[in-house]
Amino acid sequence: MDRSLEIAAADLYATPWRCFRRVTLPLLWPGILAGAMLAFVISLDDVVITEFVKAPGQDTLPTFMLGQMRRVLSPEMNAIASALLAVSVILVSLIFLLNRKKS
Repeated sequence: MDRSLEIAAADLYATPWRCFRRVTLPLLWPGILAGAMLAFVISLDDVVITEFVKAPGQDTLPTFMLGQMRRVLSPEMNAIASALLAVSVILVSLIFLLNRKKS
């Protein structure tokens, strides 16, 4: 990230908070968003590792979902899956709209 952009904002009498909010944060936003999405995907992908590492009686969301899929599907499982799907669709739609707006 180019430091001269923050210096230019300060030369134009921007307060440190406004400089962060209007210059630094928009430049960092793609990296923050990519890291959050990667963490979300990896957390759901680590079901196999979690099955081997977790102690008896511990249940994470992915291992709970895997255990429920082995049995009869319950309404709670449908609600969790619907919520995860809705969050994923909303995030992808927001990213698409933000990228389309910039172009």
